[in-house]
Amino acid sequence: MISLFILMSVWGTPAPDKDSADKTPEGGAYTVAHTTASAQPVAGMPEKKEGTHDVGLFYFTWLGQHPGGQKGIYNISQLLQTNPEALYRADDSRHSPLGQYHFWGEPLYGYYNSADPWVITRHIELLTMAGIDYLMLDATNSFYYPEVVTTLLDRLSFFRSQGWPVPKIAFYTNSASGTTVSHIYKRFYASGKHESCWYSPGGKPLIIGITEHNRKASDQTLSGNFKDVVSKDLEQYFDVREAQWPTGIYNKAAFPWISWDYPQRIHKGGVISVSVAQHGPATIVFSDTLHTKGRGYDVLAEKNTTAGVRSGKNYQSQWETVFKNEKRVNNVFITGWNEWVAIKMKNEKGIFFVDAFNEAFSRDIEMMKDGYGDDFYLQTIANIRKFKYNYKERGGGGNKTRIRILDTTLHQWNKAAAWFQDFRGDAIPRNFAGFAPSVHYWDSSARNDIVSIKVTNDKKNLYILVETALPVTAYNVTDRNWMNILLSTGHHEQDFGGFSYIVNRRPGTGGTTSVERSVGSGRWSDTGKARMHIWGNHMQVSIPLRMLKLNHHGTVGIKVADNVTRNADIMDYYITGDSAPIGRLAYLYSLN
Repeated sequence: MISLFILMSVWGTPAPDKDSADKTPEGGAYTVAHTTASAQPVAGMPEKKEGTHDVGLFYFTWLGQHPGGQKGIYNISQLLQTNPEALYRADDSRHSPLGQYHFWGEPLYGYYNSADPWVITRHIELLTMAGIDYLMLDATNSFYYPEVVTTLLDRLSFFRSQGWPVPKIAFYTNSASGTTVSHIYKRFYASGKHESCWYSPGGKPLIIGITEHNRKASDQTLSGNFKDVVSKDLEQYFDVREAQWPTGIYNKAAFPWISWDYPQRIHKGGVISVSVAQHGPATIVFSDTLHTKGRGYDVLAEKNTTAGVRSGKNYQSQWETVFKNEKRVNNVFITGWNEWVAIKMKNEKGIFFVDAFNEAFSRDIEMMKDGYGDDFYLQTIANIRKFKYNYKERGGGGNKTRIRILDTTLHQWNKAAAWFQDFRGDAIPRNFAGFAPSVHYWDSSARNDIVSIKVTNDKKNLYILVETALPVTAYNVTDRNWMNILLSTGHHEQDFGGFSYIVNRRPGTGGTTSVERSVGSGRWSDTGKARMHIWGNHMQVSIPLRMLKLNHHGTVGIKVADNVTRNADIMDYYITGDSAPIGRLAYLYSLN
């Protein structure tokens, strides 16, 4: 990604619960890190553009679900560096067996199993914050992974009951389409249990399949002999859109998951495909890197560039098609989030991998360990914000509120300038099998579940009220990661992941706590003292504005984090403990 620090609004506040119906939450979140140059600095709540501006994401539920093909962990990128001969041999049964799934790289959450509720919970939070409207579940090979999907639907329903605008769900079928749609209907739709989860832009649940009207748009119908079409009865229940394959004949009424054309074609309803990388049109084999368009493909130069991989050059060019046709595009479908693996196969030409190969030739946006980190996640957020929202600077004014730190009556916060909510129930332990039998993941770092943050200020102080689901755990005198508050006050060269200050790494005596300034490399230097009071499930803090080099105007980014294990690594704020909001994001507050 281009190293450019910006403020970028991100959807991040659900409707209030019944107990707080007299007070509407406001706020949002923004990234405080490097992202695409096309984004502009903004502040305040995003306002949705008029008309439909939906964004969907191809979501894969297959990791860990094919025991015969996942006897171990095989990483193509690692093999290319350490043992390329094994990768390209058909008879290496130890290091790189034929017929086994190979990861192109390691996900940030490890070599996980798609059914892991801890991972699913993180995904829901990340994608909700990004502004994703629907997840299109991959059932193109007739597998639809009911156990994984059931867990996904249950977690989505749980967070939707809190008022969060979590993504809706649809399925993309292709091979054995009629049979697959029938199975999916019986397993998930017939009971009506998850009615609120279905993505239904036209009133009926959307599903992608093949009917008699496909017109050779799918690879399955090109020969003209395909008979396994969606039944007439299910055509009545579903809003069936035809599967559009990149090798198929263009059908305007179909729904594309990827396009080998550039600029991409726009389909009925203003649907357009946006993908991180594309194989073809000469080959569907991603390991044939000469004939594919990887992450670093330069449209103008018509070639892949190593320098363009981390900047998401190819992905951005796909988004530019959207922005050039904004009046015609209503629905952007992104490929994809979490595919991660490809089977090692062999033909007369040798070893090959389809759909994923390495960092440059893969289509995943989900954060990876090392490599591109969270670059593609932040790039996705930047483009979704530009597509879906209008931004305008929120002016000052409003109530200037002085908070009495030792006052435990919450009514003094009734006129707070901003109220931000975090996911309740996201701070859960992890104990689940990984992708292969040799892998199991444990994480017990979840401690204080941060559920809301209120913010206000007067001329001298910034006041923050943090609420947790249960009483705040006691400080153990040694932790440096206990109920920290990170603050972004604008780009500074030595900021930590975009944050300039951290509060409460070193709680003191007499109701005081530390304020420290980032000096680079995850290190902090003492700046002064703030006042703090904790009672029950609330923490109240007063921070002098002069200490932050702020006056009572402008904006500040706020993150509260507890028990982040590797707290000198900004990426760990996606993984351990609880961060509100997750990862590199922060809540944006306008000083009055």
